[in-house]
Amino acid sequence: MVRPSLLLALLITVWVCAAPARADPLLERFERWMGRHGRLYADAGEKQRRLEVYRRNVELVERFNSMGNGGYRLADTRFADLTNEEFRAKMLGLGPRSRAGRTTAPSTVIRVASGLAGDFSDLPKSVDWREKGAVAPVKNQGECGSCWAFSAVAAMEGVNQIKNGKLVSLSEQELVDCDTVAVGCAGGYMSWAFEFVMKNRGLTTERNYPYQGMNGACQKPKLKESAVAISGYVNVTASSEADLLRAAAAQPVSVAVDAGSFVWQLYGGGVFTGPCTTELNHGVTVVGYGETQEDADGDGGGTPGQKYWIVKNSWGPEWGEAGYIRMQRQAGAADGLCGIALLPSYPLM
Repeated sequence: MVRPSLLLALLITVWVCAAPARADPLLERFERWMGRHGRLYADAGEKQRRLEVYRRNVELVERFNSMGNGGYRLADTRFADLTNEEFRAKMLGLGPRSRAGRTTAPSTVIRVASGLAGDFSDLPKSVDWREKGAVAPVKNQGECGSCWAFSAVAAMEGVNQIKNGKLVSLSEQELVDCDTVAVGCAGGYMSWAFEFVMKNRGLTTERNYPYQGMNGACQKPKLKESAVAISGYVNVTASSEADLLRAAAAQPVSVAVDAGSFVWQLYGGGVFTGPCTTELNHGVTVVGYGETQEDADGDGGGTPGQKYWIVKNSWGPEWGEAGYIRMQRQAGAADGLCGIALLPSYPLM
């Protein structure tokens, strides 16, 4: 006969063994995130590793948002399964030395005269080149450090629409493959892209030379099939947000920023106020500017009257505000927030 105490112990053992394991409360969210971003992993081990990175990033997002830092918010963006070191290695590509060792611009550059800050009564309070039809849909550079090409192309697409009334999506891949001064997915500068287009007497369309997200052999016959040409480019006075403002009022402007921090990696919306440095590592495009209104819906839009730049990125429409970031303007530093006023330039037509 089985003693009651032994029977009870056996029943408890059976119940514990039969009970389902406690579900990971974050796993379902992670799998929804995977589906949303089309993420697949090689095996269960890699998935588990990425889940743990995702978990740490989500904890960081929730902690940051609970503190109400700076009027903007973080989110589990498409980079939420990457460590910050991995993110920096994959997504930033501004400014290596060229194959030829050149780091300065040629004599074809026209420089803006400084001292334009005195009177801005002739400038509109806000400008959004998207509303004027001068900005193509947000593109995605993939895991290729070609931000310099996307920044320059967005500026050229913009000036072409302003001058000719037609928005033509141009080829970043032609720059990645054929600009031998830059180093493709290993990086470059927007000025090098402008110089290439000037020397080649134009750039072909994205449709004709589609983006691949990797270095490829230059398709030389397509170099002769140019759709848009530029006559030169302007380097805006460095460390002058006033001159950048005047330039952005006239057309989209290529700029460089420090986008390497976790707050860029996980930016979800609102007026970005940092933290960041002025160590430039990423090319983007200023496509306007403005000021915040009343934040009646509590969406993290910032305090009323906060000045910002409208910045187009090349990390796809799933990041930030449909692929854009609003960055604080007149943040108190001469170089601008994240160094945005250090290296502005724009093409001429």
